[in-house]
Amino acid sequence: MNARLIYNPSAGMREERAEIQRAMETLRERGWRIDMVETTHGGDATRFARAAAEERLDALIVVGGDGTVNEAANGLVDSATALGALPSGTANVWAKEMGLPLGDLPAAARRLAGADVRAIDVGEVRGPTIAPRVFILWCGVGLDAAITRDVEPQREMKRRLGALTFWLVGIRTAWNYRGTRATLVVGERRTRRRVILALAANAQLYGGIVKIAPNARVDDGLLDFVVFKGTGFWATAWHIVRVFFGAHAHDPQVEIHSASSISVSGKDLPVHVDAEPIGFAPIEIRVRPRALRVLVPKTANQSLFVR
Repeated sequence: MNARLIYNPSAGMREERAEIQRAMETLRERGWRIDMVETTHGGDATRFARAAAEERLDALIVVGGDGTVNEAANGLVDSATALGALPSGTANVWAKEMGLPLGDLPAAARRLAGADVRAIDVGEVRGPTIAPRVFILWCGVGLDAAITRDVEPQREMKRRLGALTFWLVGIRTAWNYRGTRATLVVGERRTRRRVILALAANAQLYGGIVKIAPNARVDDGLLDFVVFKGTGFWATAWHIVRVFFGAHAHDPQVEIHSASSISVSGKDLPVHVDAEPIGFAPIEIRVRPRALRVLVPKTANQSLFVR
């Protein structure tokens, strides 16, 4: 396997260079040829990934969180180079879906060394003020995008507290957040709802701990669209409790649809992809079937796949 590793030194909570070298040695011991480049600015991972695809490398391994994985995916989409992840960021949802251990990069590298290459769908979002961008996990509109936007400046807190930062900032944001009237077009169906959160999900896990879209598949040519309706803090709190217990799918204030195209419009509705804020609605989302090749270890959540 001819590969390159991308390291985001700002994603992790501690210095990891020695552990990364051990992970690379683990791959070399299994016959891989691999070198490393380090990101220094936003967008570097996309540029490095695009270069890896142009060089026709077999794989690109990202050391970082979901944001860096997303950047790399945007450089690899529609190429023959497969994307793999070694978890090291604030959020590592894709790595968790792949069954990779956190806090042990050599162990995660051993699992990647025996991985299969599979083609998965990606979602693509665009809008009047948002350039086309793909996502592999989700595109969120509303509350979680507001939380992501508020967390973004808290870089030192993210380094020290990790995912706990999202909860601390999230409680404060949710307390003041009100549902927003939004127009939703799912396939050919157009509705108007007061929305707390609308989520187009390609994968199942959300926040790394709950299955917000338990029927989502990454290779079925569809996105699962989950809409949490209501207004105010207590409606939000009720949704959070039911999501934790896996009961939200039966709540009349929650709608779940499967579709290949979705649009959302409304006033002051923030948007994120894979926990990275990208702007505001209106947006259009569509699925790009089997457009990204990924490394899938034997430990991955097999219910993610149809094929």
